[in-house]
Amino acid sequence: MQALEIALFWIMTLGAGAFFVWTMRKRLATLKAGLPDNRFDRTGERLKGVFTLVFGQKRLLRDPYAGLYHVLIFYGFCVLSLRSIGLVFEGLFPVFHMTEALGRFGLGYQATKDIFEVLVLVGLAMSAFRRLVLKPWRLENSADAWLTLSLIGGLMVTDLLADGAYIALNHPAWAAWSPAGTLVAGWLGGMSPFGQLALFKAMWWLHLALLYGFGNFLPYSKHFHVFTSLFNIYFRELEPNKNLKPMDLEAEHFGINRIQDFTWKQMLDFYTCVECGRCLENCPTTLTGKPLRPKDFGTDLRDYLKATPLEQMGQDQPVPEGRKLIGGPVPEGAVWKRDEEHAPWSKEQLEGWISQDTIWACTSCGYCEWACPLQISFVDKLVGMRRYLTLEESDFPAEAQTAFKGMERQGNPWNLPQADRAKWAEGLEVPTVEEKPDAEYLFWVGCAGSYDAAGQRVSKSLVKLLKAADVSFAILGTEESCTCESARRLGNEYLYQSATEANIETLKGHGVKKVVTNCPHCLNTLKNEYPAFGGDFEVVHGTELVAKLISDGKVKLEQTVDVDLTYHDPCYLSRINGQVEAPRAILDAIPGVKLTEMEKHGEATMCCGAGGGRFWLEEHLGKRVNHERFEQALETKANTIAVGCPFCNVMLNNAAGETGHEGVATTDILELAAKALK
Repeated sequence: MQALEIALFWIMTLGAGAFFVWTMRKRLATLKAGLPDNRFDRTGERLKGVFTLVFGQKRLLRDPYAGLYHVLIFYGFCVLSLRSIGLVFEGLFPVFHMTEALGRFGLGYQATKDIFEVLVLVGLAMSAFRRLVLKPWRLENSADAWLTLSLIGGLMVTDLLADGAYIALNHPAWAAWSPAGTLVAGWLGGMSPFGQLALFKAMWWLHLALLYGFGNFLPYSKHFHVFTSLFNIYFRELEPNKNLKPMDLEAEHFGINRIQDFTWKQMLDFYTCVECGRCLENCPTTLTGKPLRPKDFGTDLRDYLKATPLEQMGQDQPVPEGRKLIGGPVPEGAVWKRDEEHAPWSKEQLEGWISQDTIWACTSCGYCEWACPLQISFVDKLVGMRRYLTLEESDFPAEAQTAFKGMERQGNPWNLPQADRAKWAEGLEVPTVEEKPDAEYLFWVGCAGSYDAAGQRVSKSLVKLLKAADVSFAILGTEESCTCESARRLGNEYLYQSATEANIETLKGHGVKKVVTNCPHCLNTLKNEYPAFGGDFEVVHGTELVAKLISDGKVKLEQTVDVDLTYHDPCYLSRINGQVEAPRAILDAIPGVKLTEMEKHGEATMCCGAGGGRFWLEEHLGKRVNHERFEQALETKANTIAVGCPFCNVMLNNAAGETGHEGVATTDILELAAKALK
C-alpha cells in the first residue's frame, strides 16, 4: 500500500470514528437527561440473562425459522468482529496481516471466519425469503431493513472476494485454511495478475468503507440494537410487570407527560427496538383494532425523543408549544387494522404524539414484554402516563370513577357494603383469623370471591377442598379490603398505596405468614408488589395449593366429572407468575375431564380483556377483546371453558351470552375439583 493510500485510510478511519463518537455522545447525553433508575443490582442474575438471552438467543428461538437465521447472522458478526479489527490494523499498519501474525490461531480463525461468512449469507437469504415470500403480517418491509440486509451481505461478499483475489495472486501458505477463499480464488484464476490485484484492492477498500458506513448508519436506524441490546438486556427489569415501581406521593409532579419524565433505561428501550413486531402477535389490543400497538407506541416515543432538542429535556423544562406528548382521543371511527403500516390518524389531529385512547387501551397482560427478545418494557410507560392523567389532570374514563369510589368508601370496586364481605361464607363454618389466630393459611378471598356470584362459588369450592385435606385456614372476614390493584394500573397510585398500607398493617397485626387466594391479580399484588411496602408473605394461588394437596394424597378426586373442556390461562397466573402446570395437574386428576388446548395457551396465552383495570371500563373502539378470546376457545370444539381467575370467568361468560353461545359454559378449575370430591 502506497503512502497516499495509507494517508487516505487514516483520514477515513479518523473521520468515521469522530462521527461515530459525536453521534454516541448525543445519544448518551439524551439518556443522561432521563430520570435516575437503579439497574446496577443483582449482578449475577443480570449476567445470566445476558448469556441466555443474548448469546443463547432464547426468546428468538421461539420462532424456529426466524431464530435460526438470526443465530447465523448474530454469531457470524461475533466471529467476524475480530476480522474487522484485523483489517483496520492492516490499513493503519500495512506490515500487519492478521492470519499470518496470529500463527496457528490465525489459521484456525481463517477457517472459522470463512465458514461463518457463508452461513451469514445463508441467513440473509432466509431473511429475504421470509420478507418476500412468507410475509408475516407483523413484519414491515421497510427500506431500513433492506438497507441493513444489503450492507451485511456487502460486508460478507467483499471480504470473500478480497480473500479470493489475494489467494489467487499470492498463493499464501494459509490458503489451505480458507475453504471459501480458495473456492473464490479458483473462480478468479483466469484473471490477469493486474486484475486480481485491482479486485483485491477494490474489495478491501469497499469492505472497510461499508464497515465504517454501517457503523455510523446503525445509530440512526432501527438496528441501533446492534450496539444497545446487550446493555438493554443487562439492565432489564428483572421482574417485568410483576412489580410496578412505587411513586413518590410527595413529589411535585406525578407520572409522565414530558419526555424527560422517562427514566434513562426507558429511553434506552426506545433506542433498542428493532421493530420485529413479535410484541404484536398475541397482543389483545392489536388483534382487536385498538389504537395501542406496542411496537408503534415504542417507535413513536423514540421519534419524539429524537426530535426533542437536548436543551428542552431538563427536569425544569416545560413541554414546548406544539410538542405535547399526550394528545387527545383518536378520531371517531378510526380503527387499526393488522395490515396497515400507519395509524389512520395524524399527530396533528391528536394534538399530541400518543393518543389517550392508546394509553387507556392496555390490559397490562404483559404479552409484549414476554415476547420481546430485547427485554423492552411497555406497561410501566403506559401506567406512568395514566398516573399523570389520573392524578394531575383528573382526566380518566368516566366508568373508572365508580370503581375508585367503591374501593375508597366500601373497600371494593362494586361499591357494595363492606359489612357484606363475608356473607358468602355463611353456613360454611369458615373461621376468621380472630377466631383461629394460629391458622396456617389466610384465605384472601378478594372482592370478586366475596361479592360476585361466580366468584363466591369458587370461594366455596376452595373451602370445601381445604377442609377435605384438613388444612388449617381462616379468613379476614369484614377486615379484608380491596388490594386496589386495578386502581394502580389505572394510574391511581394514591388510592393503591393507601389501601396497601392499611392491608399490610392488618395482615401483620394478625401475624399472617402464608396466604392463599383464587385471584391472580390479588396473588401478584400480595406476592410481588407488597414487599416494596414492607409486606413479605408467602403467597400461593388456589390451584397451586390444591395441586400440591392432590400430589401429597391429601385430596382425592374420585367422582367422575364428564366434561369436554378447554383451559384459558389467566395472564397474571401463567405469563406473569409462571404457573401453568398446577391447573393442568388438577384437570388431569379429575376423572372424566377431557382437555383440548387452545392454540394460544400457557405463557403464550391471550388476555381476556379484564387486566389493567379494563374490567371496569367500556370498550369503545374495535372488537371486544373477550369476544376474540372466546372465539379462540370455540375453535377447540369444547363445550366448557375452564379458568383460574374470577375476572376471566366473568369476561368469557359474558362473551358466550353476547355472541349467542349460551350453551358454552365457563367454570373455574376449583369448582370442577370440588365436584370430583367423594
